Amino acid sequence: MGFVHRDVKPDNMLLDRRGHLKLADFGTCMRMDSDGFVRSDTAVGTPDYISPEVLKSQGGEGCYGRECDYWSIGVFLYEMLVGDTPFYADSLVGTYGKIMDHKNSLHFPEDVVISKDARQLICSFLTDRSQRLGRNGVNDIKGHPFFKNDLWTFDNIRECAPPVVPELMSDDDTSNFDDIEKDDTTEESFPVPKAFAGN
Repeated sequence: MGFVHRDVKPDNMLLDRRGHLKLADFGTCMRMDSDGFVRSDTAVGTPDYISPEVLKSQGGEGCYGRECDYWSIGVFLYEMLVGDTPFYADSLVGTYGKIMDHKNSLHFPEDVVISKDARQLICSFLTDRSQRLGRNGVNDIKGHPFFKNDLWTFDNIRECAPPVVPELMSDDDTSNFDDIEKDDTTEESFPVPKAFAGN
């Protein structure tokens, strides 16, 4: 497709009417150049899911490819299996510090049972970009032992029955979404500044 999403996270993943996963919210995506990279001097994304190479781009000449999205998939998988994101801290600086020091800060809780293949898959995503799973193409990911099974292949997955199929009354049924609480606070307003007259 030629794009880097840059904000892969659970909030941006939706189930379609057949129960298949769809990626949403392409507001931060960028088209890759012919060399397979995007260039950006602004770190974008959601703090817990942002990759080290995207963080390093802030204020400089950032250059990275779709491997930043594979990092985010690793965070997402960890969160699904453990219940928390792997680099969470009480502050943004703390979270970013753990991401940048991922070699020392990635830990799996002893009380959570995770298969060897799942752990290895997560670690293969949450590593330096030069070694990250998927750096040589999506077939690297498809061939990982975690995905070996007798029920489906990547060629027939769309024809298989997914584990969860949402019950929908119509195409615009939003009953599976959480209600948004109305904010009763008054909106803070600021006076309109006068035009600068200059000296």
